[in-house]
This record gives sequence, structure tokens and C-alpha cells, in this order.
Amino acid sequence: MSFNFIPLQGSSSTLLKKFGREMTFTRKTDAAFDPATGTKTQTTSTFKKFACVFDYSAEELSLDNIQAGDRRLLAEGHTYLIGDIVSLDSQNYRVISVSNIQPAGTVVACNLQVRK
Repeated sequence: MSFNFIPLQGSSSTLLKKFGREMTFTRKTDAAFDPATGTKTQTTSTFKKFACVFDYSAEELSLDNIQAGDRRLLAEGHTYLIGDIVSLDSQNYRVISVSNIQPAGTVVACNLQVRK
């Protein structure tokens, strides 16, 4: 007998909307190659998701992969990509790490490490 995590996904989203804040993410992707110019054009898309913002502890800052000024976002389940840009307190941060909270294949929420 397996557990159905879909309702937990909805509860997680509801809690993040209640206690978090809405954030705008920007994603740049390469579009088609233009043979006339010899370059690829870029397209920019934005999406909004709710997240809670946390600072890393002094103990976490001692780890090799976390730098001073990095922030952690507990965000709604979504397909975030490394390189996405999020506007946080009027500053842009780049997503450098994505860790899905994903029991039995259902993305309940995501931990994002972001850096200026």
C-alpha cells in the first residue's frame, strides 16, 4: 500500500502562500540559431511562485558550497533551473542549487540556494 502525496503537495503550497511571499523568477533560454547573424537569440520568460526566505546558519556557512550572502528559499513545487534569477528584497539572486522535496516522485516543495 502506497501513500498518496498529492494532498500533501496542496497543503505545502497553501502554507507557503500563507507564510511566504510571492517572488518573480526570470529564466533566459536560447532560442533558434540565426544563420544570418551566426548567433542564437535568447528569450526571457517570468513566473511567480511563493517561497519563504531563510539565512544560512554559521555552521552551514562553514560548508564549502555555501558562501556568505547566500540565501535559502523554501519554494512551491516547480521545475526550477540552475541559473534562474529571482528578485529578492529589490536585488537579483541566481539559483545555484535546486533540491526537490519529492517523496514517491511527487514534488511537494523545493529548497533553492540563491546567490547575488
